Amino acid sequence: MSISSIFPAGNSPRFSRIRRLALPVFAVALFLQLDCSSPAPVQTPIKIDYADAAEGRWVDSLFNSMNEAERLGQLFMIRAHSDKGPDHIQTVENLINKHHVGGLCFFQGTPEKQAELTNRYQALSPKVPLIIAMDAEWGLGMRMVATTMSFPRQLMLGAISDNQLIYDMGKEIARQLLRIGVQVNFAPVADVNNNPANPVIGFRSFGEDRDNVAAKSMQYMKGMQENGVLACAKHFPGHGDTDVDSHFDLPVIRHNMARLDSIELYPFRELIKEGIGSVMVAHLHIPALDDRPNRPTTLSRNTITTLLKEKMGFDGLVFTDALEMEGVAKHHKPGVVEAEALLAGNDVLVLPKDIEAALREIKAYLKDGRLQQNQLDASVKKVLRAKYRVGLTRFSPIPSAGIKEDLHTASAEALRRKLIENALTLVRNQDTRLPAPKAGNIAALSIGAKEKPVFTDFLTKGNTTLKTFAVQADPSEADRNQVLKSLKSASLVIVSLHGMTNSIKKDFGLTANARALVAELNKQNKVALVVFGNPYSLKFFDEIGCVLEAYDEDTLTQEVAAQVVLGQLQTKGRLPVTVSALSKYGVGE
Repeated sequence: MSISSIFPAGNSPRFSRIRRLALPVFAVALFLQLDCSSPAPVQTPIKIDYADAAEGRWVDSLFNSMNEAERLGQLFMIRAHSDKGPDHIQTVENLINKHHVGGLCFFQGTPEKQAELTNRYQALSPKVPLIIAMDAEWGLGMRMVATTMSFPRQLMLGAISDNQLIYDMGKEIARQLLRIGVQVNFAPVADVNNNPANPVIGFRSFGEDRDNVAAKSMQYMKGMQENGVLACAKHFPGHGDTDVDSHFDLPVIRHNMARLDSIELYPFRELIKEGIGSVMVAHLHIPALDDRPNRPTTLSRNTITTLLKEKMGFDGLVFTDALEMEGVAKHHKPGVVEAEALLAGNDVLVLPKDIEAALREIKAYLKDGRLQQNQLDASVKKVLRAKYRVGLTRFSPIPSAGIKEDLHTASAEALRRKLIENALTLVRNQDTRLPAPKAGNIAALSIGAKEKPVFTDFLTKGNTTLKTFAVQADPSEADRNQVLKSLKSASLVIVSLHGMTNSIKKDFGLTANARALVAELNKQNKVALVVFGNPYSLKFFDEIGCVLEAYDEDTLTQEVAAQVVLGQLQTKGRLPVTVSALSKYGVGE
């Protein structure tokens, strides 16, 4: 069930009549408290159309009714949680009441509590409803891990050939976001991840190929924006080739403009052509764009105004990345950060450290002429335009009943399964080891699982003669010798790797002893290796003749992987990254 009223930017007579009825009621009357049981209107596409006269009239009328504090407040988006107590809630309410903040970015909590708090916070801002955002790159489960659905991460999705499935996922994620009152998703990640050592993007990217990243980002964006949620391409101008996490320090990218233009900027350029509604700017130091020491792209006018807006033609909403991150905060003081971010060309200041300091510094910049009032006014109007496009000419309270049932539908689960089935990648299959024979001395060995894996359980149901073994993540020499002895006569050993991480510095959670056991088994037996984790880990297993890359370890992925091993499903995925000479981009059987 959709719950946000979207007034489209198109010229349909039917929706023009709706606008004429709704739009004359400006200011306080724009906030209309509706019965929560009222049927929700159909979502319509978000379009960037500055020629839309009705939108322009609404924006101008509302802007003219606002005082300076209300206008400045629109440029701030603050942190909100639904898993914190009364003190946090009071802090959010105080910032809404005192500074008229324009938006909230929700983090951890539950969908029911978030909907309740959204209704509560929106009631404090009747003149201009708050725009609500989330980082939901793989769905609500990115923030609400235990209570909502997670779709595959983008690197896993990068293995899929049928991009219509990515559109379908974007559409479903939009439906779920709107159900709990969220209008902006900080996704897709349009970074081209061509650095295996990247500590912050990695599995959040669609992979190393610019065309694959652009095509899948496009479908994800369209799936959301054609169904009422504003998409946000991040992290401009490209965070893929870094080995530093901008949450903790300022990464440096030393590529020249020719390289940046051909790789990093390419997906953003394609998304801009297709009407992406917003872009988020990363905290990166790129001397080719701005050679001032420790100057992040977030605070670089040459990066945002000259490159993004003027040269690339982007006229949508520009969000900063979180201003509390050390990539920007380490070298610049609160207040100065926000003023410099606006001067650079950002429209929305996301998660500022100190709003009071920010307002003081912004006003000082305005007074001495460093920041022009017309630029600031243009950003305020862009925020209002975005609110118009996502239906925030008024706020309809979010229905509280049935949220869990509305989010967890059979069709959403079926889509999740289909995505996984299309992503699993048979990297190599020497001697046609998979599917596993139905007869013979077949064994399964799990490494690193804390309890009996779903994968193993599913295998034994499909092959009752299969023998199962397990070792811990760091098996001792005695354990390895015992396993080798027990499996010596096996005609095929299906080895599954569990409990992996995404840290290349920690070898993706694979200990030296675990890797040694796989190598020793490979010398003794025919091995089919199933990797429930990051595909960059395949660099350790070039000697293994049969490798199934499963990307993740959730229950459904383990079930699907078992079906592949048993011959009940065929794989369709292709590796989205190059890992080694034998595990290259695009391989898959």
